[in-house]
Amino acid sequence: MRFSRRAFLVQTSAIIGAPHVARAQASVSDEMIAEMLIVGFAGASGDADSARNLARHIAAGRAGGACFLGHNTRSREGIESLTALFQGAGRRWKPLVAVDQEGGAVQRLSNKLGYPAIPAAQAVAARKDVDEARKIYAAMAGELRAAGFNFNMAPVVDLGFEPRNPIVAKFGRAFGPDGETVARYAGACVAAHRSTGVLTALKHFPGHGSTLTDSHAKPVDITSTWRPDELEPFRRLTRAGLVDVVMSGHLSHAKLTGGEPATLSKTAIDGVLRRDIGYDGAVMTDDLDMAAIRSRYQLDDAVIRAIAAGNDLILLSNSLTPEPDMPLKIIAAVKDAVVKGRLRASQIESASRRIAELKSRIG
Repeated sequence: MRFSRRAFLVQTSAIIGAPHVARAQASVSDEMIAEMLIVGFAGASGDADSARNLARHIAAGRAGGACFLGHNTRSREGIESLTALFQGAGRRWKPLVAVDQEGGAVQRLSNKLGYPAIPAAQAVAARKDVDEARKIYAAMAGELRAAGFNFNMAPVVDLGFEPRNPIVAKFGRAFGPDGETVARYAGACVAAHRSTGVLTALKHFPGHGSTLTDSHAKPVDITSTWRPDELEPFRRLTRAGLVDVVMSGHLSHAKLTGGEPATLSKTAIDGVLRRDIGYDGAVMTDDLDMAAIRSRYQLDDAVIRAIAAGNDLILLSNSLTPEPDMPLKIIAAVKDAVVKGRLRASQIESASRRIAELKSRIG
């Protein structure tokens, strides 16, 4: 039987490549990928079908946590039945049960539901010293923990120097216009949460404070508005050891992110955040269901790009067109990307180590 040179090369490649594929498949388990996924759900009480479905995914090792949005927080009883559901579903590691509780306009556990009102960051920094701010945030973190949350997607460390900003300055979400002020008050917030065993996330890297558009609504290019000092809070808090998680934003910059959203940019995350700033902890995406991403990328492609960029935790609100089996589809897509070489197994392994270390600090 005669073999062409092409057939010989194809067969040789398969023989050589097979061990690599087998090693990649063996070293990356479904559960390792699942631990990276923080997933949203529909419903506002523990008996909601979507919530129970997500709890089953968590229990089966197909998701690493749950994210609450405004539509999930309609009553105190509903919130606490949901957190109990998700907390009870944990297996080897506790699930991350996450919510946005900044204070001011971004306060899922609101005064209307019977929780204490918390001032916006701008008001806290204007009226309170750092010690007083720490007490405010310790009380807030205590309420979060009592309600069943272990991860607060706060504080905002964007600089508030652009008064026309429609998503940060408009709602008083920034502690101040300069990195030193923001770092002092954000550090107090992080320390207060740590004292109660609640994790936090600094957002939105590399800085959303200068923008004139909202990344919830469309892609945002910060090339002409961004300033280098917007990185200062990340630098200061990294040096102080006051970072649990950094949340990357859907913000593109011609040089800083290579023109891609920072969420999907290896230049921004592995380059600026990890190499230049020296941060080696967990990084998470902002919600990949936001229009800034979904208008340009398919969801599985966005997840793969986000992991390749250096994100450890993937936030998926699953809110536009909820898919009950979305975690399974994402896990399959990520495993396929490892086999095909779009992702390295070592990237999943590194994320797994960071997540394990992060979750070990949950109170």
